[in-house]
Amino acid sequence: MTLYVIGVGPGDPDLITVKGLEILKNSEVVTGWGSVIERFSSYIQGKQIIRLNYKEEERQLNEIIKLAKDENVAFLNHGDPAVSDFQLLNKLKKLCIENRVELAIIPGVSSIIRALHIIGKDLSEIVFLTFHVRGEINYDEIKKFLNTGRGILINPEPYPDGVKKIALKLREYGCNSITLTIMEKLTYQDEKVYNFAVDEIITRDLKFSDLTIVYIPPCSFS
Repeated sequence: MTLYVIGVGPGDPDLITVKGLEILKNSEVVTGWGSVIERFSSYIQGKQIIRLNYKEEERQLNEIIKLAKDENVAFLNHGDPAVSDFQLLNKLKKLCIENRVELAIIPGVSSIIRALHIIGKDLSEIVFLTFHVRGEINYDEIKKFLNTGRGILINPEPYPDGVKKIALKLREYGCNSITLTIMEKLTYQDEKVYNFAVDEIITRDLKFSDLTIVYIPPCSFS
């Protein structure tokens, strides 16, 4: 049997692909983070459900791999598995190889695509960074790309002050007067888009949700 990692889109459940939805319907086991699974509650009645949580993640991933030896398992992944989820994907790849389980990755729509439409840019015109990772984060990654003439799209750390941490770094580089576009909960019904100057984010101590993408326009500095 197979472990299917299905990109289910950034928020709007209608953005799951036809292929992804068919695999979900035909899988005996469904897993993923609770907020993602809930979007597809009408399709998972009668299936075995494993809602992931960070404290038990290692044990749960091993349980999922064991189930995938005998049953088709649908792992519902927010957005697209190849966008800002490399740590989880690497774990699954390793476990599948060790347990001789087939792994199939089903692409989905990423929130990055929606963000590009909002800012009016093509993917080739920007640099993408993710700080939505575990472990140490090198904020000076931002500095490397500010002088390239391209804007930067960033997934901040998934905490209320994630955007403020980026703003503090920009002020350190002398880019405190530029305006950032901050996009929350893209494609959800309560999607929001804000434009704030770097200094305003810092002085007002602005907070944002864990489903946020930030656009930094080009900024030259010496």
